[in-house]
Amino acid sequence: MYLTGGQFKGRKIDIPKDARPTLSKVRESVFNMLQQFDLQDNTFLDMFAGSAIMGLEAISRGYSVVELEINPKTGAIIKKNYEKIKQKPNIIITDSLKYKTDDRFSVIYIDPPWQTNYEPIIKKAHSLLAQNGIIIVEYDNKSQIDISKIIFDLNINLEIIKSKKYGRCLIAILRAVK
Repeated sequence: MYLTGGQFKGRKIDIPKDARPTLSKVRESVFNMLQQFDLQDNTFLDMFAGSAIMGLEAISRGYSVVELEINPKTGAIIKKNYEKIKQKPNIIITDSLKYKTDDRFSVIYIDPPWQTNYEPIIKKAHSLLAQNGIIIVEYDNKSQIDISKIIFDLNINLEIIKSKKYGRCLIAILRAVK
């Protein structure tokens, strides 16, 4: 896989065997969409780093990134990927749902294993979101995931402001309702 944009465009990234990296057309589209939003700052949280391809794309485009990854072996691959672009990763080996910080993020990317229950993940992401922040959810269009229902059931002030299908992948962009 190669980075699609920014200062590190074209750099090759290693992918862990068990990872399902976000496709290049999806990555490009996500970062193009982000340009239209007035964000508080350029902070980016990747809650399920995997190969860290989304975090690396974000760094390439000027974001300050925190990577969350549960698997230490995958974390080692992430560190090597960051070395390829001569950057030091801010990676935390943890279960995303147990991550604790006082920091708030302008962009939170959620792409867990697709069979995961998204409700607690969206709830956790909402608790880490900066004012006017964006949550981007990637999920399988063949699943029965209903993001609108999750938001309603959680009774949180988020709305879907954009949704797009890329083959089997769906992207939903959520923003806090004022």
